Amino acid sequence: MKKQVTLDEWLITRFKDLLHRASVIAAKTDKPLILYRYSIEESEHAIEEEVATVTSRHVVIQVITHGGFIPPNFQQQFVFTINEFPEWIMNRSKDIFLKSLDNLQEEIKD
Repeated sequence: MKKQVTLDEWLITRFKDLLHRASVIAAKTDKPLILYRYSIEESEHAIEEEVATVTSRHVVIQVITHGGFIPPNFQQQFVFTINEFPEWIMNRSKDIFLKSLDNLQEEIKD
């Protein structure tokens, strides 16, 4: 019996493949790739944003406050394996998931 693949499952599989390829690129260049930047809160002179990057083995999410008279400050940091991240981000926000997928597809041209 064949299992029917849903669109979400296909997207996650595609995302994982691209993440693995991005991690290889990050390892070769020794430079992380940015998955997304998401502004959480903005004021006139400062911003709090979430930045997700792919390293050679992990996806790192950092919540950073910076700008104006505020020195850069890391509020939170989350570290995921390449295999854990796609399901987590899909459950958290489909918009951010799709933005990340688009960014990966741009970085890694098939």
